[in-house]
Amino acid sequence: MTQQRLTELFAEFTQQQAYILTKKNTDYANTDALSNFKSVAGILNTTPELVTANLIGVKLARLGVLLNSDKSPVNESVLDSILDLANYAFLLHCCVIDTHPQPTNV
Repeated sequence: MTQQRLTELFAEFTQQQAYILTKKNTDYANTDALSNFKSVAGILNTTPELVTANLIGVKLARLGVLLNSDKSPVNESVLDSILDLANYAFLLHCCVIDTHPQPTNV
């Protein structure tokens, strides 16, 4: 894969990622974009970060099944699952910042 193609794919991926994140967030959260993670954390007596980390684990397990099978997925493709995984990683990033604000070093 060329550097140019990698850059093109990254731009497409992050555009899809932003679209899906925004679209799903309106279904899952209230005015606090992390409210669903906080609510589940309260129910389970844990943290939003651990709730999100568990969802990452579930998504990784799903990808493991899909990538080790000859069957075609019925509801969500491998690429859809990868996109969701990236969004969960970003949401974990947001949960950490929300709980432990710190200056960025970028």
